[in-house]
Amino acid sequence: MNINKEKLTLLLASIITLILGPGAGHLIIKEWKRAVSFITLALALFLILATTFVSSVGHETLETVSKFQNIEQFKNIYYKFKEDNSNTILFFNILFAGLWAYSIVDLFKIIRNKKFIEKEEK
Repeated sequence: MNINKEKLTLLLASIITLILGPGAGHLIIKEWKRAVSFITLALALFLILATTFVSSVGHETLETVSKFQNIEQFKNIYYKFKEDNSNTILFFNILFAGLWAYSIVDLFKIIRNKKFIEKEEK
């Protein structure tokens, strides 16, 4: 693998990760286990926050909103949840941002390690 191809691969994987989320760039460089790990962690964070939201506003409230398909009513429910649970949302934002950032750093580590391995083989 030459230097230009490595840089292009790293750039593409980093951009894909920035756009699509943690683990997406790992799919480009064929690091399947790490990709699955990052994607699973991101989904777990999202599901925990979604569960917190549903338990906070109540399942019946969400059913009522979904039956009438009233986006304004849902916005009001969400803004109230956001106001009441600002620390929880901040906590999840920090965790998710950290996971996202580490995912990109991990891409750089993988590419750097592959480059050193290829140099040693030559």
